[in-house]
This record gives sequence, structure tokens and C-alpha cells, in this order.
Amino acid sequence: MPKKRANGEGSIYHRKDGRWGYAYTVNGKQISRAAKTQAEAVSRLQEARAKILAGTYTDPSKITMEGWLTLWLKEYAAPAVRKSTLASYKSVVDNHLIPALGKTRLQALRPDQVQSFINKQVKEGCAPSSVKRHVVVLKRALEQAKENHLISQNPADAAKLPKMEQKEIEFLTASEVSKLLNVLPMTTNGRALRFILGTGLRVSELCGLRWCDIEADGFNVNQITYIINGKALSEDEKESIRVCTAPKTKAGKRFIPFNQKMLELLEEQRIAQKLDRMRAGEAWEGKEPGRGKQYVFATSTGKPADRHNLGRTLRNCLDQAELKRRGVHALRHTFATLWVQRGQDIRTLSEILGHTNVAFTMQKYVHSDTETKKRGMAAMSDII
Repeated sequence: MPKKRANGEGSIYHRKDGRWGYAYTVNGKQISRAAKTQAEAVSRLQEARAKILAGTYTDPSKITMEGWLTLWLKEYAAPAVRKSTLASYKSVVDNHLIPALGKTRLQALRPDQVQSFINKQVKEGCAPSSVKRHVVVLKRALEQAKENHLISQNPADAAKLPKMEQKEIEFLTASEVSKLLNVLPMTTNGRALRFILGTGLRVSELCGLRWCDIEADGFNVNQITYIINGKALSEDEKESIRVCTAPKTKAGKRFIPFNQKMLELLEEQRIAQKLDRMRAGEAWEGKEPGRGKQYVFATSTGKPADRHNLGRTLRNCLDQAELKRRGVHALRHTFATLWVQRGQDIRTLSEILGHTNVAFTMQKYVHSDTETKKRGMAAMSDII
């Protein structure tokens, strides 16, 4: 009678298809898997044996989507992406993927179930862009499961997404800008919003701007700063987390020249920050005001600005000016749109905005209206 293998025992062998197989025993049941190389097979066998001996092994056939998505977030997404991206992934997993697919076994998930999930989201009024974002997260998690040989095919590959409509950018016209400026308060938040409007900065770049980034004739975009709700990253996190990092692309790290109004605005902010420091006393949490690594548009206690507070200030001012509500990013779009309408160079605009290529800038901001068309047709009248 053949000897029954004990838990954790395993073997490695060369398969006929050129790949390497590895097998191990769990509770009397033999599990066989394949790997591309011998080294990979050895590594995976050792990992499986370690989990068996530690009592943490889970039979791949019994892993649910909830179990895999949770594991994927912790072991694969967390070390590889920015914290803001991880928070977005976790939100999608917790609020959409697990409620809809969590109880399904990973190896049993079918393409039609994924399509049903998509169709239901569309029917319930979820925006096409949001549906696409949810499916992207699902695909990445399932692709990792495929690479780990937990599944042979990615059931989300065949998904049919809803038609994406080109979303028009939100911006203020020149007359709306004038109305907004009339009600913007001369406070740190008010000056911060004016600075975005006058430079085209992203709000995370504005929040990350320090006095050491300021030069005599301009400033450098060296970092971005944003705040994440700790619970969006982990159940153990209780407080908000401040994240400071370099811009995402090489083009994002750039120099932007000053005009006279920007210089005057910054000098006002420097004076105001020194007064904030005096008022705050022991409550001040920042660096030395008006210089060094202290944030330019810090709060009254020296902390970096929060985009949500800037958004509230902007909404209040738009309401006061009887204008349509828009997000802070609309001020960046306003800067770019007015630049184009005034006939300034597109390549220069692309560099100031920190875009990777000019084509993207043109696609986003170079659009015509009736008046532009009339001027163009008038200019061509001499050809007939």
C-alpha cells in the first residue's frame, strides 16, 4: 500500500509543454500547479508549503472574490501604487465589487457575471466613466490572479463597457472671472484660488508649493501634497494622512514664470502668514513662516491647505456672485481656455500646465465657437 503523503510535502517536475509543474499535498489531497520556469515553481512551492505549515493555507478552489480582492489590495496594489490610487481602489472594492461579486468563488467567476455587474451599474444610473473605473480595478485584480495561476483566463477581458461620452470641460468666461474676483476674499484661501486662476496649477500642486520653491522670477513645481482619509487605506487607520510626493510625470516638474500680479499676491501672502504665526502661538504646526519649507498657502496654524476647504470657499464665492457652481479644477481649465482664446502659444501652455504632450493640450482646450469661426471665415474671404 503506497505511503500517504503528509501535509506540505511536494515535488517539482518538467512538463511536456515546456513549463514546470509543482505539486503538494493538503489534508491528503494533492494540488498540482504550473509555472513558467523552474525557479518560479520552486518559489511557489516553498510559499505554499510555508502557508500549509503555518496553518494559513487556503485551497485556491475555495477562494472567494471577496477574499482575493482583499488579498490583492494588501499584497499587490498597496506596495505598487500611490496612496491616493490605493484609496480609490479600496473604495471601488469595498463599495462596488465585493457587494456585487464577493460571494462568488474566484475560479467560478464567469464573463457573463461580470457583464451582468456592468449592465446593472448602468441601469442604476452609474456614470460610464465610473463603470469603466470599477472594471479597470476588477481587471487588474483578476489579471494578478491569472499570473498567480489561480485562474486560467481573466473573465473581465470580454466585458463590454458603456459608451463613453466626451465630457465638456468646466471653465469660467472672462466676464465670469471678473465677477468671481470681485467677491473672492483677501484671505489665504482667496489668494490660493487667485493663484490657481493665474497659473493653471493643479490643486495638489498648489497645496504642495513651499517658499523654497519660489525664485525671483518664477517658481518651481517640485511636489504635490494631498490629504487622504485614513480609513480609505486601512481599517486600522483612524486619522487623515498627509501625502507629499513628486509630480507623477517628468513634465509635471516644471518652472512657471511670474507676472507682476503674482509677485504682489505672494508678498501679501507672506505678510499674512507671518501674522498667522503670531496669532497661532503654540498652536502653530508649520515651519518658519514666509520662507524655507513652510507651505505657501498653509492654514492659519501652518498645516498644508486642504483641497476640500478651497472647494468650499470657491462654492461660496460662486454663489455670492450668482454663478454656476464649479470645482477648483475649473480654475485651471479657465486659465488654459483664456490663454488659447487670447492667441497665446499652445506649446508654451502645454509646458506651463505640465502636460506630457502638446496634442493632449490641443485636444482639450483648442475648440472653436461661433465668433472664432466668423473671424476665420472673414480672414479667408480674399481667396474667392
